Amino acid sequence: MTPELKFKHACWMLMERDINQYLVANADGRWNGALKATCHISLCSTIIAAHCGLTFHDTELVCHDYFPAVRDATQELTGYMDEVIGFPLKGRPDYDDLAPKFFEKFFELGTSAILRSQANE
Repeated sequence: MTPELKFKHACWMLMERDINQYLVANADGRWNGALKATCHISLCSTIIAAHCGLTFHDTELVCHDYFPAVRDATQELTGYMDEVIGFPLKGRPDYDDLAPKFFEKFFELGTSAILRSQANE
């Protein structure tokens, strides 16, 4: 396994719980705006911490400029999950199918936002 794949897998392991909670917070009949917001903040902070080699709590102090970029970029996913990953607007979601799809897109969007921010420094 390449170092890049190991890094990505480690990110998946760190983010899997929040991703599943985020999906539950968006499910038909289970919508929870506070949980949704909390999970999105945690997911953004986790991906920034992983890329910057920091602890989760240090991201706010050291990489505070990255957070808006990652949050805004990942809203291309979070605002359109039905279109991007096939999240159902009605009925019970298949979390086992959707969580990896969500991660792939979130990782792609978040990583791209961080790299753009780093290039502009």
